[in-house]
Amino acid sequence: MPNNNTKTATFLLKLFLIINSAIILVPDKFKGIPVIGLLLSAIFYFIVNKSDKNLNLKLFRVSTSFFLVLLISISYSENTSYAFRKLETGLSLLAYPLVFMLLYNCKEKLDKKLIETLKWVFVIALTVFLISTFTYYFLTEPHYTFKSTIIHYHTLVDLRIIGYEIHSIYLSMHIGVGILFLINSMSNTQKTKILYHLFLLVLFFVFLAILNKRGPIIALGIIGIIYLIRSKIKTKAFIYVSALTAVFVLTMLFIPKFNNINRFKELIDIEGLRTNPNSSTALRLSIYNCAYKQAIKSPIIGYGWGDVKGVLDDCYQDENPNLLLKNYNTHNQFLSILLSTGIIGLAVFLFYFYYLFKFSNKNRNRLLFFLLLYFGLNMLSENILEREDGVIFFSFFINLFLFNSEKNTDKITEEL
Repeated sequence: MPNNNTKTATFLLKLFLIINSAIILVPDKFKGIPVIGLLLSAIFYFIVNKSDKNLNLKLFRVSTSFFLVLLISISYSENTSYAFRKLETGLSLLAYPLVFMLLYNCKEKLDKKLIETLKWVFVIALTVFLISTFTYYFLTEPHYTFKSTIIHYHTLVDLRIIGYEIHSIYLSMHIGVGILFLINSMSNTQKTKILYHLFLLVLFFVFLAILNKRGPIIALGIIGIIYLIRSKIKTKAFIYVSALTAVFVLTMLFIPKFNNINRFKELIDIEGLRTNPNSSTALRLSIYNCAYKQAIKSPIIGYGWGDVKGVLDDCYQDENPNLLLKNYNTHNQFLSILLSTGIIGLAVFLFYFYYLFKFSNKNRNRLLFFLLLYFGLNMLSENILEREDGVIFFSFFINLFLFNSEKNTDKITEEL
């Protein structure tokens, strides 16, 4: 019979796990509180439920190795104040591995039912955010019709509601993760409940089309192809993927767009790169060019976590001063790591991904595999680990599934 301390610890742990899963609904200024709350509740839970097993230090070392390299790079950063601001943003890269390492060592671990609940909390919270923000903009923006709300939604989410601003690319990434969760849950769902999944999938694909961000969309497309290959083109998987693809393509074709701009056309419009140097693709190529030029000047250890911005700005000033107007980062997580910590840090980060891919395959955790792939593909065009909107939900879910994916692990009992 669990004592009062065990009941309290279990309640607090589950409460903060749920809040962290729904962190998109937490105001920006307070997003750090659920992370700290979960860490403290995990320590409390560990104290009252500690088992005789050794801590899983191997997974913890792998999960925090890259953060340690970033921490060391602060020692040779000249702009230490900026470096420590970056450190504050990235602390979840240390906090979540510590949380789930402690829970891994407890007598009663997180069971599949609770993990499934956390996935659904994320999906429901994201649904609430999408519908409520769209409704709010439609009702409060003067002279906005339903059509104009669709056209400008990608801009409004980043500006309109103070305290809940989120860049449309990162909102698209959240939607992508929600889609992966829903597809993963469908394989274990009764046929009578499949309609709920399909409704939410259609809703998410519609919002993905409204936001119209290439990186998350292309990443999902690649994952869909790999999913079919790994499923050996099973009829059921093929039908699901084909139907969802059809819904998305039709939505993309007919949904209103700002000035009818086709953002995917830029990818193959070579002539446009010369005639419009301020297009999204042209700007990214200029950024990548600067990142490469600066990286080869300090290839081994980079410039330090706090100096990447200054190094890039120096190059922007010479190559394309327009890039200074919006304070652009590298728009590629791997290039940013190369600039921050050099080849050494990039090697550590690539090993981290390699180990997690290998681990997910060994333990047959397809969701972890596809999440890693999805984040990795998006890192080719975004600095996910350097924005709070990205690093918190990346670190939370990757470590949740990593530390709870080994075969034949014990399950947590239902105490609430």
